[in-house]
Order: sequence, then structure tokens, then C-alpha cells
Amino acid sequence: MRVVTTQQLEQDPSLMDEAIEILRSDGLVCFPGHRQYSIAASLMSPEAVIALVQSKRRSGKAPSLVLIPDQSQLADVVEEIPHAAKELARAFWPGPLTLVLRPNPNLPAKVRKTIAAAKPPRIGVRLPGSGMQRTLVERFGGPLLVSSANLSQKVGSCSASNVRKNFNHTVDFMFDAGDVPENAPSTIVSLLGSIPEVTREGRIPASKVLEVIRSVGVGDDNTGNSTNA
Repeated sequence: MRVVTTQQLEQDPSLMDEAIEILRSDGLVCFPGHRQYSIAASLMSPEAVIALVQSKRRSGKAPSLVLIPDQSQLADVVEEIPHAAKELARAFWPGPLTLVLRPNPNLPAKVRKTIAAAKPPRIGVRLPGSGMQRTLVERFGGPLLVSSANLSQKVGSCSASNVRKNFNHTVDFMFDAGDVPENAPSTIVSLLGSIPEVTREGRIPASKVLEVIRSVGVGDDNTGNSTNA
């Protein structure tokens, strides 16, 4: 694993180019987010997606959170975009809102099989608003599959030292910002059914999301709980 501190990145912004080249070469990049370290892989690379899943020693559900650099790429990664999804994206993207939708059947077959094994198939999609995740996906220019930097059923994704120890031989590049404070997560809205559902309230209040949903003529006070994405 090649480790670059965020201080080094500030002094030499060209180090970001090295990380982007690794992603374009089917490699894995670890970066600090708003609440934990995450590992990124090119969504369109079956080799990278499989490497990400294997790095976490996952035997069950694979990671299914996708970051996109702009709203136009939503259509590339999901099967269809309901009107409510368009309005939610218009209201809250870029920002801490994850939309759960059906994956695009035109994704590479091995990628789709790996990340969309749930019934019905689903992925969470987010257009991040700030931080290194925003910089990374913008500079990459395409969708990134991301997952928390912890081994299966283990904690530790906020600790830089744990991440370096656990992924030293499986992740190619890491931006080290020291330990990351665990802040509020994104708000998750499922659009798999006829009525959108807030499955996790995070940094965006559920009340604000429901206002938008009602404005398009669907929805009720549908809220629930989820620990995904």
C-alpha cells in the first residue's frame, strides 16, 4: 500500500493524479470521508469490484454504494429514474442523500452479479457534496463503488492505523488523514416501490425529504431504519 498523508497532498496536489491513475488501472484507493475511511473501485471494472469485495473478506452481502460525479451519470448506473428521484436529486444533490434504485442491466455482468445479489436487486447512489470523496469522483470522472474500510463484521473504519494494518496488502493507495470522527451518515431514500421510503435519517432531516416527496404527489410519512450505505 502506498500511503500519502493529507498534509503531503496539500503540499503536492499532483499526488491526487496518482490515485486517479490507480483507479483507472483497476486498483483500489482508500480515502477519508465525513464519518469513516472508505475504499473506492471503478464501478465499470469487474476486476476492481471483485478486488474490493475480496479485500473486505466478505462472504455475504457485497458493497452497493456508488458515487457519481454529476447527475447526468445517474442514468448510466440505474435502470430507471422515477420522477421523485429526479426531484430529490434536484433538491439535495450534491449532498448527503443516498437514493436506492435498481441497477442498470447494462452494467458489466460480473459487476452486476457481485453488487446486486439482493432481491430485488438494488444499489445506493450518491452525488457527494464535499470532501475528498467529491474530489476523487470528480477527478475520476465516472462512477465509483465504495465501501467502508473495515473487514467483514469488524469495526475500525475510523482508525487510520487499523485501516493501514487491515488493508496493507489489498489496497493499492491510501490518503491518511489520521483518525476520522464518526459524524452523522447520509440520509437514505428507497425508491424501489411505488412510494418512496426514508429508510435512514441522517444529515438531511426526514421531514425535508418528505416535503419534496409530497410535492411530486406521492408518499406519506414513510420512514424506517437502515444501516446500509
